[in-house]
Amino acid sequence: MKRLVVPGVLVVLLFPLGVYLQAGQEPENPFTGDAAAIEEGRGLLNAACGGYCHATTQGGATDAPDLFDCEWWHGDSDGDLFTVIRDGVPDTRMQGFGGMFPDDDIWRLIAVIRADSRCVDSGTEDLSRRE
Repeated sequence: MKRLVVPGVLVVLLFPLGVYLQAGQEPENPFTGDAAAIEEGRGLLNAACGGYCHATTQGGATDAPDLFDCEWWHGDSDGDLFTVIRDGVPDTRMQGFGGMFPDDDIWRLIAVIRADSRCVDSGTEDLSRRE
């Protein structure tokens, strides 16, 4: 019996350490550059985000941040975007969509945001917006 207890105790004690170490790693978007997933993400974006809060076209009237101008208020990594979409932002209209969308759909939304971005480093910057 003692032989079973010691390994069991070690697993219980070391499991949180593994979770802690993984928590420091930046998650990777499994759909980056995947054309089919990006197209699915566009459908999700138009159904859940665009037209309700965020504009889906440049210059669209909205009081929510532009998703494609790369001016991030709550972190700019894919992991940061995932957290904002999943959990929302307290004291704002940005609700969390974690209960509505599975993780893969959230990653698809992020793939769309990255693919359609107008960031200088993405090569898709809209130069007509420059002053």
